[in-house]
Amino acid sequence: MPAVELSRLKKQADELAGCLQQPVEFKRRLTDHLEFYADRVTRPGNMVRPAPLIPRYGVPPLFLQAVEQALQKPVEEDPLSGLKLAEELWKDSYLEPKLVAASLIGLAARKEPQAAAKLLVQYCLPQENPLVQEALLQRSGMQLRLSNLQVWFDLVERWVNSEFLAQQLIGFRALQGVIEDRDFENLPVIYRLLTNPVELTSRTTMHELEPLINSLARRSPIETVYFLRQCYNRTGNPILGRLIRKCLPAFPVESQVSLRKVIQDQIDR
Repeated sequence: MPAVELSRLKKQADELAGCLQQPVEFKRRLTDHLEFYADRVTRPGNMVRPAPLIPRYGVPPLFLQAVEQALQKPVEEDPLSGLKLAEELWKDSYLEPKLVAASLIGLAARKEPQAAAKLLVQYCLPQENPLVQEALLQRSGMQLRLSNLQVWFDLVERWVNSEFLAQQLIGFRALQGVIEDRDFENLPVIYRLLTNPVELTSRTTMHELEPLINSLARRSPIETVYFLRQCYNRTGNPILGRLIRKCLPAFPVESQVSLRKVIQDQIDR
């Protein structure tokens, strides 16, 4: 892998950004640069985890960062061209073009949230590689949420209420990232999105919901106790009762006492 020269990197990124409205040419040039910076040496002993099942160039993060930074202003001025470019890059089988595509969707979401959400739904599929899913949820989904909370809400609601577990899991992953974002304070939105899945907790979804409830308990134990009490009292779902018991250690002691009483009162009825 060649050494990275910052001035050269910026020049290459700016030239790429100039091809925003020429998706095929952009992709050709991007591929050339990815080939140039590719890490062709495999060092299994240095790998922390097995390589994901998606081909990758292994370019320095600085290169992708430079490209994404150079694209910010052009996409802000012409978001629809940014989305068309994202569609072209998404056809590539390698990881890095898909990462750039995910960033383009996020940049375009600032002015074209509906169009960006459409691509996010189209690309963030259960069978997609986990690294690509994560890139879409972080690079695309986060910007969509910041730009238009209602569009993001509708999208995640569609996922978490899907009849298919694999799609529900995508919605849960999206919510996990938001709950852990301390700058996001609109927790009532999260409780609304989770109401149906929590009330319908099954043996299949219980383990997937547990980290979400634990994170909510750490962020806002009082609100989370109220939320769980309402859900449990409405349904009396015994598997939800098991989920609540599993999550008790994440709550302060006084909240644990309150939740145990909720479960016991339901049993005594």
